[in-house]
Amino acid sequence: MTGAALLLAVAAAGRAEPVTLDAAYAAAMARSESVAVAAEQVLQAREHVRQAGGSIAPTVSGVASYLWQQEVKTPLGQSIAPTTQPFAKVTATQPLFRGLREFAALRQARTLVRAQEEAGRQVGTQLFEDVVQGFYAVLAAEDDQRALAVELDAYDRRISELEDRVKTGRSRVSEVLAARSARASLGAQAEAVRGQVAAARDTLAFLTGLDPAIALQDTEPAPGTVPPLADFLPRVAARPDVRSAIFRRDVAAEGVAFARGAYLPSLDLIGNYYLKRTGLLADSHWDAQIALTVPLFTGGVTTSRVREARSVARQSDQELSRARRQAEQEIRLFYDRVQSDRAQVDALAAAADAADKNNKEQTREYGLGLVTNLDVLQALATAQEAARALARARFTLKTDLIKLDAAAAQRPTEGGAARRPLLPTTKEPTP
Repeated sequence: MTGAALLLAVAAAGRAEPVTLDAAYAAAMARSESVAVAAEQVLQAREHVRQAGGSIAPTVSGVASYLWQQEVKTPLGQSIAPTTQPFAKVTATQPLFRGLREFAALRQARTLVRAQEEAGRQVGTQLFEDVVQGFYAVLAAEDDQRALAVELDAYDRRISELEDRVKTGRSRVSEVLAARSARASLGAQAEAVRGQVAAARDTLAFLTGLDPAIALQDTEPAPGTVPPLADFLPRVAARPDVRSAIFRRDVAAEGVAFARGAYLPSLDLIGNYYLKRTGLLADSHWDAQIALTVPLFTGGVTTSRVREARSVARQSDQELSRARRQAEQEIRLFYDRVQSDRAQVDALAAAADAADKNNKEQTREYGLGLVTNLDVLQALATAQEAARALARARFTLKTDLIKLDAAAAQRPTEGGAARRPLLPTTKEPTP
């Protein structure tokens, strides 16, 4: 069973089986209207290939008519043009030469199919990035929610301890009130995070069509050593948006050849087989002819169309250049984000470790009467906030790293460091 089918079965059964990132992406691909539209555009482009190929093949048509006319008085006229003239024929026309335009149109149509296929893959890539963002937004918010629950539990224990100390005269009532105030403020944060979890789950459900309450499982590998930027930049040529722009440039080039073909003559072979005719030619059942058409003057229309096609070709060159620059910029942007994310994770890890040690030490010194309750509460809050910030930064790092791989038309394999193309590609275009 495919990933998408499995997810749909899970959703239908109402079971909370964990969903991985790959499975969520498969469900999103099956649900996305944009992906379906891109697939229809590919089918339309393939039909254009068939239509272009049909211009090379012969055409066969049938013609039938029945004519009534006033009787001609002379015997000769009656033999040439009788009063009733039934007529039926089959005509076959085989194009022999059309200025090579039909072959240019066929190449153009075939190349357009490849361009549409790559455009469809780009839609899938963009959807993948949206799913990655939504998937890890849920996991990050739920992790933050769990951290807040742990912190609230720590405050509850602290309040209970202070209340016991008040009973024995070792602490003041104001210390209990301060702890309860801090706990209430943290409870408000927990409610805000609960709303964030609900919003993130709704967004992911919109993308995938899955139950918003379904469990998620992160099976992606932990971020390791990030390769240098030079390893990512060459992948620009493999990106579907760049490949689509390359194919569209080739389509525009064929458009110039098609327009220039109108300067050349056309040659057709035409054959007729007569099923029914009257008059002097009643006994003649077939004829054939070769028709040569030489364009002499078209009012400048052909020249204008050639100039237009050349302009479109120059425009497609500029669009290809822009696609390449934007792709490289996106890779650099995500690479810089990943480097910044990793630096933040390292710094926050050190801060969280120091804050945890300080919290433990403040608690120990409070028992010895060396620090105040306010110092203990502040140390607890700092330690918990540092741990939450570190967790959020790790999720951000993983999200941006996966997006970097997607921007470079590749991503880590599930459970390993090897890389694979994000989506299959069509035949390599000419750069």
